Amino acid sequence: MINFWNCVGGLLFIVLGIILIIDTIRTKRKIGKDTYGGTIKMGGGAIGFIIIGLFLLLKELSKL
Repeated sequence: MINFWNCVGGLLFIVLGIILIIDTIRTKRKIGKDTYGGTIKMGGGAIGFIIIGLFLLLKELSKL
């Protein structure tokens, strides 16, 4: 049986990751330089959210 909340959580993580990547790109364009690597860490976190979301969503969809 499919867990509905895992599917919803997976979609939310994917959307949150995409929003964070877009925000990171816009911030990088405004600031121009990255002294302490903050944008790299934000990008890594966003990619992590996308991977977690895909894992949750695909795990539940594979049960179909």
